[in-house]
Amino acid sequence: MNSNEVNQLALCYAEAGCWHGTGRYRYSEDGEVADVLAQIIADGGLVPHEDDWDRKRGTVHSISLAKQRMYARLYAGMYMPNGKRLRNEYRSRYLWGYYFFGTAMLVALVEYPGNRHILDYPTKIERWTRKASKKPHTLKSIFIEGTDIPNNYPILIGVKRGAVTFQYGSHFFNLHERRTESPIRFRDMTHLEVPETNLAETTAALRAAGIMLPVLSLESGEDYCRRFSFWQLVNGKPLTPR
Repeated sequence: MNSNEVNQLALCYAEAGCWHGTGRYRYSEDGEVADVLAQIIADGGLVPHEDDWDRKRGTVHSISLAKQRMYARLYAGMYMPNGKRLRNEYRSRYLWGYYFFGTAMLVALVEYPGNRHILDYPTKIERWTRKASKKPHTLKSIFIEGTDIPNNYPILIGVKRGAVTFQYGSHFFNLHERRTESPIRFRDMTHLEVPETNLAETTAALRAAGIMLPVLSLESGEDYCRRFSFWQLVNGKPLTPR
């Protein structure tokens, strides 16, 4: 990375209060491939969708966000085709998955004793993984094996600290996640990260819509994250150098 990239990453990461991981394409309810980026541009940002995961909150319309970049990158990584990894991916998806989901499960066991089904949601997981792959997946395998949509790629979105209001529910969800019922506009975002091979097309799509949001490479973000300790990467605080 050159000094300009480092400075831009430092500014964006310090400003980011939470993160959202998605992909360029996903399967719609009818099994057709939908362009997620085009829809985000058409909507003027991220908009709430039906969310029935948290039994404490019931069915609501919300946007799920991660407190940590690496947690959101895990979700973005499920849109890497056929389990492909970034050129310089910082630590494996196994590591991040075991940490984030393992710690959340421990909290869930305390919060909902005797209700082990709260940890797996088999029907919800099956429905949710179909966004990325028509092949049946478990919560673990979708992150490792990724999407079966050709030419797909991950998109990581930084959201400005204090830009949205959060709603809270079960403790095990809130451990690593935040949810908002308000739209997240482009003015609320710090930047987008995509693989370096997809920088030009992503930037062109945004600029054609008059959106000047910075678009940085995931690979540069991975290199920048090597400057932080494991604890800094998982504690949910803004990533600012000491």
